Amino acid sequence: MSTELFTQLEQKVGQAIDTIEMLKMEVDELKEENQRLSEAKNGQGEELEQLRQVNTRLQEERDQWAGRLESLVARFSETETQDA
Repeated sequence: MSTELFTQLEQKVGQAIDTIEMLKMEVDELKEENQRLSEAKNGQGEELEQLRQVNTRLQEERDQWAGRLESLVARFSETETQDA
């Protein structure tokens, strides 16, 4: 009977070792995936910052053009008023 118990124990230990090895492999895969996602996130963060800078520059240009157009419209209005 002790031989049977020893065999059962040996099987359970073998199963535990197999499970541990599979879990180690899964952990390694998850670490690699985490690293890849982290690198992708960092790249997107840099890209987002660049887009924000471009957006700010374009807003400033739009504001400048709006000011120029308002000035031009004001000049036309003055010209129309003087002609009237």
